[in-house]
Amino acid sequence: MEVSNKKTFSRRKFVSVGLFLTLAVLVITAIVIQIFEALEEDLFIHLLTVTHIFTGLAFTVLSVLHIIMNWKPMMAYIKGKDIIVSREAIYASLLTLIAILIGILFFCVFLYE
Repeated sequence: MEVSNKKTFSRRKFVSVGLFLTLAVLVITAIVIQIFEALEEDLFIHLLTVTHIFTGLAFTVLSVLHIIMNWKPMMAYIKGKDIIVSREAIYASLLTLIAILIGILFFCVFLYE
């Protein structure tokens, strides 16, 4: 692997790479935690859970920085476009809402007895 000799530090590249890496860690730790959640007392699961939580916090901070750094381009893009909600966006929103509702119902019915 080769390291760039570029002198200036790019905050935009830092945030973008940081978002990608933290998202990758979040996905991997979430999958492993779900697979091995039966091992509640295991140190490995506790370590992964703590890693997942702190990586989630880093992802949140980097996401806010990303929005702040790209606010003007995002607003210019939105202002230049007619707001049209596609069928795909509606279906994706409905799927997300259904998944959230199923999760809440599952928690209320099966886990919170």
